[in-house]
Formats: sequence, C-alpha cells, structure tokens
Amino acid sequence: MAGAGTMLRHRTCRDRVTPRRAGVRAGRCLSVAARETFVQDYKAELDRHLAWFENKLPPRFAGFLSWVRQPSSHWARIPLGLLLVLGGIFSFLPVLGLWMLPLGLVLIALDVPFLQAPIARLMGWIERKWQQRQRAKGLR
Repeated sequence: MAGAGTMLRHRTCRDRVTPRRAGVRAGRCLSVAARETFVQDYKAELDRHLAWFENKLPPRFAGFLSWVRQPSSHWARIPLGLLLVLGGIFSFLPVLGLWMLPLGLVLIALDVPFLQAPIARLMGWIERKWQQRQRAKGLR
C-alpha cells in the first residue's frame, strides 16, 4: 500500500497561480483567498496603467476610455475588445491595423482575470519605454 500513501502525499492543485512578485515557488498551490488577492493586484495595476495612459490622451479619447473602463460598460467592452482583436488579426487589409490587437486585448483583460497579469506587465513595459523616450527627448 505504499503507492496509496504516495498518492495522498502528492496533493495536486487544479489552478496553479504563481505570480513572480509573490515569492511563491513555482508549482505551489495557493488558497482561494491568496488567488483572489493576486487577481485584485493585477487588476489594480492594470487600472493604474490605464489611468496613466488616459492622462496622455486628448480629452475626447480620454473620456471614451474612462467610460469604457467603468464597470457598467462591461457589455460594451467585451464585444468592442473582440472586434478590435479580430480587426488586428486581419491587419493586412487596408483599413485595419495591427494597433487594434493590443487595444482589444487590453479591453478584454479588464474582464478576463487570466489575461490581467500579462497585459499589466505589457502595459508596465510600454509605460517604462515611454518614460525613457521622453527623458531622452528632454536631454537633446
């Protein structure tokens, strides 16, 4: 019966969540409360990046982004995000462009938790590159 004891000792976890900043070793299972905390952290980070980006836009576009970010715009955000992703996939057509793909993914990530971590990291990278570019422009 050593095999049965071994089976009990190796507990599996359906959802493996191991954010880089958590200090959790890869493959460790987290509780539901810890998982929800990490999801909220990524959502807050994504909201912070979107607020920063909103401040860089002209007022008309910033107002639209503010409306889309509201929780009540959930039903408009998902189809708009899907249409933008679809338009980004067909970027070889004259009217559509590759810029639509990341914008659609950002809109979808506001409602889909597993996309929030990679999109928040991508937005952080974009923000850092933007700031580096602005500092380089100021030094010239």
